[in-house]
Amino acid sequence: MAQLPLVLQLRQLAIDNGTDVTELLRKALLVATKLGLQLFRDWVNQELHGYDPSNVPEYRQVHAELKVRDPYHGLIPFLIEDRKIMEQLCNDVPIQEPIGSLVDLLQNQRGYGSLLITLSPHQKMLLMRMQDNFAQLEPVRTVGRNQVAAILDAVRTKILDWSLQLEADGVIGEGMTFSAEEKQRAQSSITIIENFQGIIGDVSRSTVTQNILMVRKGDFASLRAYLSEHGVDAEDIDDLERAIDADPMPATSESFGDKVSAWVGKMVSKAATDAWQIGIGAAGGLLGKALGAYYGL
Repeated sequence: MAQLPLVLQLRQLAIDNGTDVTELLRKALLVATKLGLQLFRDWVNQELHGYDPSNVPEYRQVHAELKVRDPYHGLIPFLIEDRKIMEQLCNDVPIQEPIGSLVDLLQNQRGYGSLLITLSPHQKMLLMRMQDNFAQLEPVRTVGRNQVAAILDAVRTKILDWSLQLEADGVIGEGMTFSAEEKQRAQSSITIIENFQGIIGDVSRSTVTQNILMVRKGDFASLRAYLSEHGVDAEDIDDLERAIDADPMPATSESFGDKVSAWVGKMVSKAATDAWQIGIGAAGGLLGKALGAYYGL
């Protein structure tokens, strides 16, 4: 029996709910590579290998529940009276993990049956300070299995839509190859990726990633310009400069000095209260990257 053309193979895999999504993405990577569609390749590779925190598409942003690890009762709810802080921590939480990790979570019946999303050290510090009890418990965020399944379903549907569009445009890949004409037609089909929520333009390099390259090692003026561009007040940047001067040079991006760490914690608190117009989930990552680039870490 003759082998189906590549795009029809991809379509069949996408329709079959029994197909592993990782396998489906690898087939999509093969098709995109043979067609020379770099944008689609970038998206597939990020699904397979995980996303940069600043570039997670909208369908991977979920609602999480805030909990603490109790040594006797396991994960228990952690309620915060300030509703705004709770929403900042739990709404639109980006799921960065590779698709294979999400598939494994759904197949694994052991444990809590939910995905644990870590908080930054500074977020943890703030939340632990909010606890009234004597023993401060570690806060975590959890995401239900149903939301993880929805991410996998979204990926499957997007690949199905793309394969159907390619087929409709006469791009099918007979004999495991594509003609020059098919490759040309496929360029118009890439618009389906550009319409993915949260993925517009070159998904391999987000604006934050590009701009972070502007922060040069040891050049505080470049760090100042970057932070100012992202809405940090001049007074706060001056405080950071004093903190950097007072602290020793860190060995890793996880070991900033006490004064710099305290400054980052203050900025995350500002994000949580809307005093700094950025989401609390993005604040820690943005500052960590900027400082890491400045220190050359």
